[in-house]
Amino acid sequence: MRIVDAGRSGGNAPRRWSPVIVAVLLALTTFAGGAAPRPVLAQDSAEVAWSPPRTVWVQSAGHTVDGLFLNLWRDYPDILGDPITEEFTAETPYGDDEDGDSERIVQYFESAALVYLPEEAPGEQVETLPLGEDAAEILSEKYPEEFANSDDDACEAMDETDCVRFDETGQSLQTGFKAFWEQRSGADLLGMPVSEEFRARDGREVQFFERGALQWKAGEDITVRPIGRELAAHDDLDTEPIDRPDDVPAYDESLFIAPEPVVAEVEAQSDDAAVAAGAGVGAGGFGPGPVQGGWKEIVISISAQRLWAYEDGEMILTTLVSTGTAEIPFTVTPVGRWSVLSKYDLQTMRGTVSGEDYEVPDVPWIMYFDNLGNALHGTYWHSNFGTPMSHGCVNLPLDVAEFLYGWTPLGTAVTVVE
Repeated sequence: MRIVDAGRSGGNAPRRWSPVIVAVLLALTTFAGGAAPRPVLAQDSAEVAWSPPRTVWVQSAGHTVDGLFLNLWRDYPDILGDPITEEFTAETPYGDDEDGDSERIVQYFESAALVYLPEEAPGEQVETLPLGEDAAEILSEKYPEEFANSDDDACEAMDETDCVRFDETGQSLQTGFKAFWEQRSGADLLGMPVSEEFRARDGREVQFFERGALQWKAGEDITVRPIGRELAAHDDLDTEPIDRPDDVPAYDESLFIAPEPVVAEVEAQSDDAAVAAGAGVGAGGFGPGPVQGGWKEIVISISAQRLWAYEDGEMILTTLVSTGTAEIPFTVTPVGRWSVLSKYDLQTMRGTVSGEDYEVPDVPWIMYFDNLGNALHGTYWHSNFGTPMSHGCVNLPLDVAEFLYGWTPLGTAVTVVE
């Protein structure tokens, strides 16, 4: 299985990571042995940051789903259906070979197939494969008499709220299918229609889209047709269920609900004077408190070499970190009010400091918070947290970095104080 990745994590497959050149300021230090200081959670005697599972086994399907595929599947279970294969590599229409194809990580679900595109920007690295086009082509060749290919006049006598025509494909989308498509991110997950609505041999009204198909029958709700299962059978894919791996939990949505933090009632401080004074900063207590007033905020203290994460004014996590050594201007972690601009769950970082080049492969859980290349990220090459070690980034213990990466949406406030 070939994986070329600058972002995805999770799963049981081996990986081959491709370098991503990024002009960043990152710590390169010698490894300091010994156990890393553990984060302090806002929970009674908790020692390890809570984080949701990256991989689950779906009992009803007998297959695992992980990483970015898991995230999308949880958001749209009614569109995708249960996983029916494990991840595998396949030739896809996304690539750079002479035919415009290339191998990518793929997983089939009952009604769709997902493909991983590591070269794309975060948030755009998973797409649905064009299974609808494939299924429509197969069906139109097999049963041409029932397949409705196009109707130039389909929307002519209808209100535009009930019918829309897609010039790109020459097809229309009407009434109930149109409402379903619009309400469920159809443009992204199903794509444009590639057939008109027609009566299939099983008596259902069916319409094919680039990446899926909808179906309906009198007395039933509109559903997504299981073309993932149909094409998996057509292509003789391995859909045999697997036993639950020992280190993978059975899927339950409760696994993704963070435990309630138990936090001492301390009034959140947000003015600059209170931030400068701190509140239990050195000891890792409640800390400076939220500063920028967002629902979620990460605050880092240079003097304390410590980070606090706040949600709705409550501290949920604190940990020792390593900020910039400040030996020269380029190795200073900038004090100020920032926000998370971009996220990558894995990158090879390269840069030049004082005329010396450096390269660090496979840096995990990266969140850039300014336009100079400073980021919060996981750190595997030292455990000397609590001491300035970096070229300006904020070095985090690996478990904390993974938790914060999953907890932090783009735009989250990041405040660096003295």
